[in-house]
Amino acid sequence: MSERTAQREDARAVWFDARGLQVGFKEHAGRGIGTYVAALAAALDGQAAPERLRMLVEPDAELVQSVSPARLLRVPRALGGRGRLATQLHQHAQLAAWLSARRPAAVHFPAQTDAPAVLGVRTVVTVHDVVLHRHGAWYGGGAPRSLRERARRARFRAMRTLERLAIAHASRLIVPSRVTAEELVQTLAVPRAKIAVIPLAAGPRFSPTPAPGDPAVRARLHLPERYLLHTGGADPRKRVPELIGVFDALARDDAGLGLVLAGPVADGAAYPAVRRAIDEAAARERIVLPGVVPDEELAALYRGAAALVLATRYEGFGLPVVEAFASGTPVVSTAADAVREVAGDAALLVPVAEIGALRDAVRRVLADGALAASLRERGLERATQFRWSLAAAETLAVYEEVTGERLRAA
Repeated sequence: MSERTAQREDARAVWFDARGLQVGFKEHAGRGIGTYVAALAAALDGQAAPERLRMLVEPDAELVQSVSPARLLRVPRALGGRGRLATQLHQHAQLAAWLSARRPAAVHFPAQTDAPAVLGVRTVVTVHDVVLHRHGAWYGGGAPRSLRERARRARFRAMRTLERLAIAHASRLIVPSRVTAEELVQTLAVPRAKIAVIPLAAGPRFSPTPAPGDPAVRARLHLPERYLLHTGGADPRKRVPELIGVFDALARDDAGLGLVLAGPVADGAAYPAVRRAIDEAAARERIVLPGVVPDEELAALYRGAAALVLATRYEGFGLPVVEAFASGTPVVSTAADAVREVAGDAALLVPVAEIGALRDAVRRVLADGALAASLRERGLERATQFRWSLAAAETLAVYEEVTGERLRAA
């Protein structure tokens, strides 16, 4: 293919930033962003015309899942390695310059934290939430006590500034919930007409039907026979220490109950508080941290759980809720605005500030078989309203609006 022909094809194609498929890319694994990139990439791969959608990955990257090889496009390797500063310089300078020179029809960055601040081409950016802009104090309030802490806060402010520039530059923004759309308008003054609400979904592995390998997965991970489940990270908005306190209170009267904290809980600055809560729990030996597990194993964890329990005070969507619904697992959660939007009447919700009410609600589900069965039934019905095939079709519609090109396969 000649360079001129390649340039003509670039000018009619959307490039999807698929670096979130790479093993070890940033901190996406085990979190909603990583799930979003993997599921949306697979769905887009099945719906977009081959020549109209390319997927960006780094050279020699190991991917967590395969996509059509013809779609892959290698971005320049970061010049300074994989440190935090090198990653940011690559994103906002090296990658931005390369994309601007290649000039595709548009680039979709599936996370606002991965988008260059300034780019010479049209962009679509997915904004999963604005928690760092609305509630930055949760991630380090009070007066800084050291030079290192002052430097960390300066980096935090700089990163939020770069995100705001990327969001302002974008031709269209995709958000997973109406709540996040309104918060984006209120917090960053984004025009409402610029935003498309496209909900996330549970993957096909999440099903209430037991798989033959489920017992082996639970045995290998040393899970209790009966357990409450939490999935995802442990940053301050998740209130994992408070959730551990809820479990410990219930465990006093239920010697067979355990707690499973699946995901990158042990990663990041919030882990010391989680570790302290575990060490202080009387039932600490019944708390299991299996780490990040692949979807097929995560589905087994959901199916085996007595309930998914969330003590969150803020979400942009609440993907674990939908995954639990699809798995036939009852959901008990605090009623963060986006969780309430996603769950409808299919979960048992309590006020965000009332951790005691969360404990009592979990106790009810554990003791009342009829209530648990009702939540399972309502959750399964609710899960059918969220589909990755629909999310991909609506995402392609956004691309087509931005580029004026038909992108779907005939």
